Amino acid sequence: MALIPRILVGTSRLGSVFPDALARGSVRDAELRLLDALVAEGCTGFDLAASYQLGGTERIFGRWMASRRHRDRLFLVGKGGHPYPGIRPNRLTAGALSADLDASLRRLGTDRLDLYLLHRDFPGAPLEPMVETLAAAVRAGKIQGWGVSNWTVPRIEALQTVARQAGLPSMAASSPHFSVVDWVQPPWSGSVSIAGPANREARAFHARTGLHVLAWAPLGAGFLTSDRTDGTYGSPANVARRERVRALAAARGCSPAQVALAYCFSQPFPVSAVVATRTAEKMRRNLEATAMRLSAAEVQALEA
Repeated sequence: MALIPRILVGTSRLGSVFPDALARGSVRDAELRLLDALVAEGCTGFDLAASYQLGGTERIFGRWMASRRHRDRLFLVGKGGHPYPGIRPNRLTAGALSADLDASLRRLGTDRLDLYLLHRDFPGAPLEPMVETLAAAVRAGKIQGWGVSNWTVPRIEALQTVARQAGLPSMAASSPHFSVVDWVQPPWSGSVSIAGPANREARAFHARTGLHVLAWAPLGAGFLTSDRTDGTYGSPANVARRERVRALAAARGCSPAQVALAYCFSQPFPVSAVVATRTAEKMRRNLEATAMRLSAAEVQALEA
């Protein structure tokens, strides 16, 4: 599997749940121009999922790739097995995972994904069908590597054990929430975070094993770049962390977003950041943060 880029473009808001024929041409063209601009800035990694816009994200992304003919320049992360709340809470079955993967490949117009993640765990779901499905996909060349999104450490360890016994290549990455700020409450049911004091052991697991982290919401869904004091991150502790991020950014002559990303990249385990943006200029500054590192004392001060 190719190396995972340090910055992955978050795509969950790209495209629409509505049929393509109902999409406004001006909006669609603006989205395609943004994708072009991001690649021009040096972005090669894109974080996708079968559930994003009910497949609409993959449809527009696939049309873009086909028109630009640059699939081999890109690193694509796909995700499948997301639950249907209240209808099918467990879609980590062989049938559902195979159907999601094949549908994603069809919408994207590609024969492979560089990394494929099991999108949301269903605790207690049998692990063997997942491993068998992933192993078949690897053998068929449909995926180059595999991992999980929003899984707890005990379930990751259990899945890895079953995968080793089946001869499946090692897990390449886990994608939890990770940021200098922590949740007041999870934004969605089934979300998993390794941020904050309560999740030190989860971070220690990644430091001990070297399992790559694909950190989603590393900027706190905009909390670190705004003046909000409510919502998912609205706590006195997070407001104080935000002020320390801003103070360090001023001292270093960079932006708060760059400090927040540098915090992620300065961990004792490999981290890639999934970042959504509306402008190429903001992504340019995000990419600059990949070269930044904070000292251990600076990391501890931000967390305090």
